[in-house]
Amino acid sequence: MGSMGLRFDPVGGGQFKQAVQAMVEAEKQPIKALESRKANEEARLKLFQDFKGRFAGITKALGDFTSLRKFRELKAELGDGTSLMNVSLDKDKAEPGTYQLEVLELAERSSIISNAMEDPDSPALGMGYIRMKFENGDSREILVEEKNSSLKGVAALINSEIDSPVKASVIKDGTDPDKPWRLLISAKKDGADNSITFPQFYFLDGAQDFYVEENHDAQNALIKLNGFEIETGGNQVPDFLTGVSVELKAAKPGTSFTMTVSEDYNKVSGKVKGLVDELNKVLEFINKQNQIDQSSDTRSTFAGDTSLQNIEFQIRNLVHNRLPVLNESGELVRSYQMSELGVEFEKTGLLTFKEDKFKKALERDFDGIGQAITGPNGFGQMLSKAFDGYTRSGSGILANRESGMRQRIKEIDNQIDFKSRNIERRVQTITDQFSRLQGTLSNMQRQGQYLSATLGGGGGGSMIGQLLGG
Repeated sequence: MGSMGLRFDPVGGGQFKQAVQAMVEAEKQPIKALESRKANEEARLKLFQDFKGRFAGITKALGDFTSLRKFRELKAELGDGTSLMNVSLDKDKAEPGTYQLEVLELAERSSIISNAMEDPDSPALGMGYIRMKFENGDSREILVEEKNSSLKGVAALINSEIDSPVKASVIKDGTDPDKPWRLLISAKKDGADNSITFPQFYFLDGAQDFYVEENHDAQNALIKLNGFEIETGGNQVPDFLTGVSVELKAAKPGTSFTMTVSEDYNKVSGKVKGLVDELNKVLEFINKQNQIDQSSDTRSTFAGDTSLQNIEFQIRNLVHNRLPVLNESGELVRSYQMSELGVEFEKTGLLTFKEDKFKKALERDFDGIGQAITGPNGFGQMLSKAFDGYTRSGSGILANRESGMRQRIKEIDNQIDFKSRNIERRVQTITDQFSRLQGTLSNMQRQGQYLSATLGGGGGGSMIGQLLGG
């Protein structure tokens, strides 16, 4: 009877590999379930971060609703005076009012101009020096070498002195086409109070004479305000009136114009619209989460989430609440609902803002509406208090919810990692066991072949062959 021998499946191949793969697939089923849970949690986290981000716009918009000063906006209208001055307002200080203005004279600065020359680049003035007096009273002599003794060279030397009270420019004057170039030196500041001592020039052996041909004295601006003449030290007049700064552009004696400082209803209305738009971003998210049907996968959404429903409830409540207007004694004199001011809920669940309705209400009672919206019990303050519990950094509901989701994802990752390492260990253990079994069987086979060869092909050999599978 011939020996068939033993056929062993090598480690990692054939039937052994298939068996190990089947075992791994079976062990991986719980991991796949965890990965599915993780995917749902990550989808919810991403969705929640979108929701949380929508509150940033509300928080920013509410910054203008913390006080009447921040809420209000002012505008200045100049009528026929737009070409004569510019106006800027500090809304925290300025008050509405009407003023009659007339710009009689602009402020001017001290200046001197040199004689005319043919070439601004020609070093024709000779060697010498410039004696300059600075704002702090110090004097300095600046050496003029021959290479710098042109109009442009002298101007550059003067302008290189940072503390100089003057500025030099080379200008082209068409009065004499043959000699059009002059050096103009002007004080850096307007007004009679900023009169300065001009540089003195000393040159020797120049091919061209240099001297001051004409000088111009500084003067203050002169404005008529409600019939009274007022001098200003410059054309930039900060706080010309309380909270009102002006820049004079041109003088036009005999022409008066009206400056009106008033509430800017368009800008105030824009602030309310901006807040409504930001609130709608949150409401839109909540409404979308509540729109579910049979095909909706609620595992990765916030359908029916009570926190979201509570936010919507609070917004609705504040829109429908009556907002108090108090007198100086703290007594209630009237109240408003936001719906009376143009902010209303639509059937879609979103807010709408009727700007015309709001502006007409402002025209009737700006101070009262301002208090109803920005006062201690006004719409803006109550909205801020309601949202503070949600948006507070670190301890707010939104931060806690996000932290909880991240923690769940981390725990799932830990479970997946633990189970994956267990599978790796089991595969390694089975592989090691099978390797040892192969080694044992191989040794038995070699021993059987040795015995068969030693005992011959008799009964003994047949018996050993049968034991070994031969």
